Amino acid sequence: MLKFTDLKDAGRQNLRNILPLTKPFTVLIEPTSLCNFRCIQCFQSLTEENNFSRNKGHMPLERFERVIQQLIDWQGPKLKVLKLSLYGEPMANRDFPEMLQIAAKSQVADRIEVTTNASLLDEKMAENLVIAQLDYLRVSIYATNQETHEKVTGNKMGIDRIWNNLLTLKRTKQRFKSERPFVTCKKLDDFSQDNEYFLNRYSEVADETFIDKPHSWVKADEVDFIKRYYSEGAKVAIDDLRSRTSERTACPMPFTTMAVRSDGYVSPCCVDYAGGTNISHVEVESLQSIWESKAWIDFQRMQLEGRQCDNASCSSCEVYKDDHYTRDNIDGFPVHKLLKNEKLITVSMPHAK
Repeated sequence: MLKFTDLKDAGRQNLRNILPLTKPFTVLIEPTSLCNFRCIQCFQSLTEENNFSRNKGHMPLERFERVIQQLIDWQGPKLKVLKLSLYGEPMANRDFPEMLQIAAKSQVADRIEVTTNASLLDEKMAENLVIAQLDYLRVSIYATNQETHEKVTGNKMGIDRIWNNLLTLKRTKQRFKSERPFVTCKKLDDFSQDNEYFLNRYSEVADETFIDKPHSWVKADEVDFIKRYYSEGAKVAIDDLRSRTSERTACPMPFTTMAVRSDGYVSPCCVDYAGGTNISHVEVESLQSIWESKAWIDFQRMQLEGRQCDNASCSSCEVYKDDHYTRDNIDGFPVHKLLKNEKLITVSMPHAK
């Protein structure tokens, strides 16, 4: 199997040359927006009530099945990626193993991925991942020592337990003689010798380890997530981030990506915890109808025309300018070419619960 870090370059096409897409490359479905960690560099740690905190919860299995059926019914090429994770810890939903089986049997995507903190990865869950033949499991590691782990995550779970959970998965794969799931562990760059320790330590239980780059979510008024995580070393992290920043007009995510939140709302963005980019709802219309709708096309036009200030979340986001996370530059793509798949649909949105 390809390394997770090589997937972005495998069979890569120039996005500008193939727009508009008949369906997204990537669909994310959020089994839950609840997380057992409260990482200081993540909006999960915010104490002020916000749209996210008011609406978080588990996705019901019936809603998940509806979303998968909509993907099955959507004619055309397979998705490149189906991700069963978004803002929460997916394994916290007791229905996650069944969701994984349903997704695997649907064959709607070339590969299925899950991102996790591995804290709930026990022997039974390891067997579920292997039996379902999950393609990629991306594991976020937050520290190499207990004190820092507790400070960052707000969770007192021993970091050795997380390592042992991954060892359990490795042994389960060996027992089933399976190369899947490919396990990749990543840690945020802390610009210290801890990086090397992490790479060596977790290479014993993962197929791949790598150091991830600092980034920020949609900005929150009351907190700077990067400064919160790096504290006194924030300048080094901010300088590193700026060195990877390119001025761009359009975010390419709405042209390639669709995110289905646990509450059923659908967005073209996977970093917008605030919900300002929610366009429709799976219980109002199908994913295909949403993708082809006037509302979705209008959102894409907003990007190309540099009107991010029209959207509360987009106006507070610079993630798309990060060369490490965003490879495609579609500035100047002709707006009129977007309209060939547009359906002029007006929908009535349900209230968030």
